[in-house]
Amino acid sequence: MATMEDFDFEIEKIISEVKARNARRVLLQFPEGLLPYATNVASLLEEKAEVEVVTSLDPCWGACDLADYEALTVKADILVHFGHAPWPSKTKVPTLFVECFSTREIAGQAVKVALRLGLKRLILASTIQHVRELPSIKKSLEDAGISVFLKSGSRSAPYPGQVLGCDFSNVHLPNASTVFFIGGGFFHAVGIALFTGKRVISLDPCTGEARDMTPHVKRILLERYAHISRAKAAKKFGVVIGLKSGQTHIDVAKRIKEELHASGKEAYLLAMREVSPERFINLKGIEALVVTACPRIAIEDGPRFPIPVLTLDEIAVVIGRKNWVELYPSLVERGEGENG
Repeated sequence: MATMEDFDFEIEKIISEVKARNARRVLLQFPEGLLPYATNVASLLEEKAEVEVVTSLDPCWGACDLADYEALTVKADILVHFGHAPWPSKTKVPTLFVECFSTREIAGQAVKVALRLGLKRLILASTIQHVRELPSIKKSLEDAGISVFLKSGSRSAPYPGQVLGCDFSNVHLPNASTVFFIGGGFFHAVGIALFTGKRVISLDPCTGEARDMTPHVKRILLERYAHISRAKAAKKFGVVIGLKSGQTHIDVAKRIKEELHASGKEAYLLAMREVSPERFINLKGIEALVVTACPRIAIEDGPRFPIPVLTLDEIAVVIGRKNWVELYPSLVERGEGENG
């Protein structure tokens, strides 16, 4: 079980920023995994920085989901966003990004898992919390005789090996067919497998549990195939424009609408902040959705909707611009016993 001491909340850095700006009110924003520590952080800041603290309890899925409008609404002088690297966009209020790097020592765990699974060549990946440890994990794995690749170069995922829910470019390497992902949850690990076609082994540093994501990916591939197949038969589409600060892609939505029209479909632009099944109960006639915001909505929440929900890449299959294999390199045909 993780504790507050397992992450670097950079309290002194926040206090320094608060004092430098003579801030009187601060809005804190946490992703779900760090929300359990919100009251501890708020207490420390109120005590040490003598500032009024408000904590946002709206869901937060990334640095593209900044609570800057909320910060304006509550008249905060600073927004402190935890758990993600800075996003290349302008903010409505001064924003301080606190990446909350893990303070756990992970290399020993990683070597034990890799040796137990017989991994020989692998690509290292993680979310922001553990990227600082990846170079030491790489060295420890190489000392154990394992070939390791660690890539950087993405503008939105600036750390070597870092992945986002919408950016897996740091694991697009031909050198190995297995990705060793360090982090909790399923979304990023499954996303790597879906968008690269590679086998993914996921190690949760908090529990020590290691999972081969292949069975989960096979299930999701079947779900995605079902959504795409049903959408091909749909005649009336809703093209969703996200209203979160880093997810508003109006030009992309307009292009998708035009492409659907050219394919003989009806299409309507819809704008919303939270994309949930309940919002479509009273909207009659829409038979399928294309979400131009976060791909997590379609992949994680898609089964909750009564109609197909597609990502930007998936609509390309519906209108014939891509085929299924181009979209999702299949893991189903990979031979058993492959060790990367």
